[in-house]
Amino acid sequence: MNEYIEVGFRKPNGQRLRVKRQLPGGIEFEESDPIERTIGLQISARNDVTRLRMRHIAQIKGWDLGQFKLNASVEDGNLVFRGVDADALPEGFYALRVRVEEVRTSQQTTSVDVAHDGHGTLSVDVKPDGRDVDVELSGADAGIKRVLDASTIDGFPGEQWLTAPDCRPTRKACALNLLATLRVTPTKSANLLARVQEIVSVMNDRIYVKADSTLKTRLDALVADPNRPFYAEGPPTAPIHQRLLDAIPAAEKPGFGPLLSYRAEGTPSMQIVVAVPPVGSPHTYADIDLDLGNPLQDALGVIVHAGELLDGKETNHLDLRKTLAKGKTGDFLYYTIV
Repeated sequence: MNEYIEVGFRKPNGQRLRVKRQLPGGIEFEESDPIERTIGLQISARNDVTRLRMRHIAQIKGWDLGQFKLNASVEDGNLVFRGVDADALPEGFYALRVRVEEVRTSQQTTSVDVAHDGHGTLSVDVKPDGRDVDVELSGADAGIKRVLDASTIDGFPGEQWLTAPDCRPTRKACALNLLATLRVTPTKSANLLARVQEIVSVMNDRIYVKADSTLKTRLDALVADPNRPFYAEGPPTAPIHQRLLDAIPAAEKPGFGPLLSYRAEGTPSMQIVVAVPPVGSPHTYADIDLDLGNPLQDALGVIVHAGELLDGKETNHLDLRKTLAKGKTGDFLYYTIV
């Protein structure tokens, strides 16, 4: 069978926005100053027959509850989604939702019909996200200021980077959201931020940090805690996490690894991927991000996480601020969205 789903993109003026290429963490559009954008795809059945076909394929493949895997490719400037093999995307009636990092999509859920040996098409209207952040660190928590003072990001001292006009607002929000979350996890008085030394790198959806070598020991203790504030996931499977090892300075790289993933309870769900340090090392490195759902704790979380395609995350940290502000993290968010 040759069934597939083709997704095209349009600018606000109706002009086609072509996809230039697929990258390890997402896609790149044909545009000035292109960035690697993660893609979120959610797919579900619109009738019982299609739903049964999807469940049957998932059972045969041994996929986890809520997972339905597709392969993505760029063809003639569009994204094309096919089954993992010739029989893995059945004909049927589907509902799709596509999200693109750092752009607004007017499309919500759209019906797509795929005929036998045929394909369905979907056009997504996108427009840039015009929001910015206003950072105010006077009176900020001492632990957060300590980490920022020790950090150099894109060649700027940490606090100066947060006010640099050319740095993307989503990256600034990402760094501040994750520092605030670390500050209250698992509790305010016994937080993981105390074990973070500095930020090494900031992306749109995650940060790499240099941390005390005791971070892994602390996470293992939290996993063993009867209250289960953290869960051990084992080695991470997404290739994006392997970039952490590439970010370790060359002189230090020998001896670091393997990578181990830990996930905090609750939603949004913090994931910490730690590079196991060599014996005697005073520090290690970690990849930290927030997922919209927790795939270890709830069925909805599985669906949301499985929809984060191309090993990326559809987590938009500008959107996430409103959610974080409602919880204990809210006391440590030092920016507003403008």
